[in-house]
Amino acid sequence: MTDFSIRTKIIFDLPLQVFFSTLDSRSVFIVADPMMEKLGFTKKITDTLCQKKIAYEVFSEVTPDPKVEVIAKGLGKMNSFKPTHLVAIGGGSAIDTAKGMVLSNYKLFSDYQKPTFVAIPSTSGTGSEVTSFTVITNGEDKKPFVEEALIPDIAILDVDLVKSVPPKVSADTGMDVLTHALEAYVSTNASTFTDALAEKTVKLVFENLPKIYQNPNDLVARDLMHKASTLAGMAFTNASLGINHSLAHAIGGTFHLPHGRINAVLMAGVVEYNAKNQCAAEKYQQMAKELGLPAETAEMGVKHLIMAIRYLNKALGIADYFEEVGIVSAEYINRKDQIITLALADACTATNPRTPDSQSLGELYLSFFKN
Repeated sequence: MTDFSIRTKIIFDLPLQVFFSTLDSRSVFIVADPMMEKLGFTKKITDTLCQKKIAYEVFSEVTPDPKVEVIAKGLGKMNSFKPTHLVAIGGGSAIDTAKGMVLSNYKLFSDYQKPTFVAIPSTSGTGSEVTSFTVITNGEDKKPFVEEALIPDIAILDVDLVKSVPPKVSADTGMDVLTHALEAYVSTNASTFTDALAEKTVKLVFENLPKIYQNPNDLVARDLMHKASTLAGMAFTNASLGINHSLAHAIGGTFHLPHGRINAVLMAGVVEYNAKNQCAAEKYQQMAKELGLPAETAEMGVKHLIMAIRYLNKALGIADYFEEVGIVSAEYINRKDQIITLALADACTATNPRTPDSQSLGELYLSFFKN
């Protein structure tokens, strides 16, 4: 059976403190990115909760690529507090930390009642505010989990949270959005509904990401990219992803590079790899047409879509090869078998349009190192 659902209520074009001024709650546990505290966004929430005499506690020990140790610490504090609302504010790491806490409770307690889960993203990239996905790091193992219980109940899209994001971070997170959309589009679980979301997302990214990279003060473009991130999240939480993310998870866990940048380096090569599947090639052709690119045949559409991705990467200052982002050749090559094993076992691989084996995936992996 194929289905499609959007379980998250999305609040947009509304300052976050206005939402909290109407919140009906007994107690709120806030998982906050430290930068959100530094910039005063967490205080906007807590000041409003104080005015309403709602009890709250803040956990702000979030780290990039949330680790099991951090999640366990936050879990202990949250379970002692027993909130009626769980609020995650920050980038993907803050939301993933909160999701890790929810996931742990579901694994530990059969009768667990999840508090109302509110996600407030401060980057336009992961789409985590509407998805059932989370990624948790345990040592060098960066593992994705997919559970319906992880889907936030409410997402708040406030452009004020993203207007100071530096250009390089905007580029990395924006290319993550594009990867989400393209992978959902050719996923074996794609549908008419996810295709519509993916097509709109891709157009928004190509139109607006270069604008905010060149002019970070373009709040119209930032707002559209913020919404594009959520649209892509709705697409891939229903359709899932593919080997672009499988490889990115494995490479990120091993070499500790920004997730979006890894996806961007991989993207053109993955499109070329997947296009050997005729159905995927025809979908890429249709996406090229949506972008106004020459695409009279599937081969032509694939070719021009790859060129467009490479041109966008160049415009955003993103390298073509991993050696250009600082990975030593010998280490990259020596880690090949480990990376391929992790990627093949990754949940995202199951819905890739072309079924990979260790040899073809190994050849693809090596192609991203010039020497």
